[in-house]
Amino acid sequence: MPPATLFRYIALRSIVAVGALMIVFASLVAMIDLIENLQFAAEAPGGNLGLALTVTLLRTPAITLMLTPFAFLFGSIWTFNQLNRRSEIAVMRSAGLSIWRLIGPAMLIAAVAGLGLITIVDPLSSRLFGYAEDIKLQKGGDESNLVKVHNDGLWLRQRDETSQIIINARNVDKDRGALTGVTVWRFAPGSVLLERIDSEEAILAGRTMELHDARLVSMADLQQQRTPIYAIPTALTPRDLGERIVPPETMSLWQLPRFVMLAEAAGLPTARYNIRFHDLCSTPLKLLAMVLLAAAFSLRPMRMGGAMQLVALSVLAGFLLFALSEISTALGESGLAPVALAAWTPAVAATIAAMTALLHFEDG
Repeated sequence: MPPATLFRYIALRSIVAVGALMIVFASLVAMIDLIENLQFAAEAPGGNLGLALTVTLLRTPAITLMLTPFAFLFGSIWTFNQLNRRSEIAVMRSAGLSIWRLIGPAMLIAAVAGLGLITIVDPLSSRLFGYAEDIKLQKGGDESNLVKVHNDGLWLRQRDETSQIIINARNVDKDRGALTGVTVWRFAPGSVLLERIDSEEAILAGRTMELHDARLVSMADLQQQRTPIYAIPTALTPRDLGERIVPPETMSLWQLPRFVMLAEAAGLPTARYNIRFHDLCSTPLKLLAMVLLAAAFSLRPMRMGGAMQLVALSVLAGFLLFALSEISTALGESGLAPVALAAWTPAVAATIAAMTALLHFEDG
């Protein structure tokens, strides 16, 4: 069998196996998420089956992409195990082909797929996920407390039954619960501007926001007034300043660096966004590691026995890698480990371990 034909043969089997698993995973994700969204739609004002289906379809691509490493792990296990059962691996080995030639097509597909996912597919899926989160916030009535970050600092819209306020702050001190460079616009129902308040500092105290040395301009007479402290009722807390930002899952590889820069300038926590950025960058290596793990446990000659035990061990290794990834992410978010190290450690560790096993297998 010519090398090009062999490459296409193994590559096609790998693509079919991984693609089939991705379809299965997407179907499972959609069914499980639909159950959750049906409950949300039942509790939301004006919610119905159409709302639940819309949110589910928008969320499914992003959630399914999180399972891509498992699709490559299980798909590669199935591919290599089938080749082994039919003695095709033994024939290829007897023809003088190295183990790297046999797994090369699957490795190339994993690397290319990883690059395609983070540069093309994930930006689309993250945008759809963002649309779904916006719908859930609007229907749930929580969109007014969402903190957004732009070039001129952070913005917050807060709404109650009698008025609406829009807050812009240049910077935030989360430890003190303080906002600096604050401008507040208060609107009556119907988006009628009532007044503007400017202050160099605002403190979140209890259920109020206290603007110190505030300057008020009423739109009724355009007269400016000054007051030492101007209190505005608010449900915003210092903890919300870090937790009510747009979720990192709604941002793509191309958006994250700029957002991190703006958030750091505004004094907001950025660990989750840095971890997502590095996690996306490590995706090609992570998928490559899944193929190597599958090969390390699935290419043992069938006559040596214990094939099913090796397959079970490869599955266990995949879940251990998932556990390591979760632990590393938690360490990175808590600041106990550098963010880049926390994000890259699972992929690098799995790759090294799998390559070591394959080298031992190749050298006998």
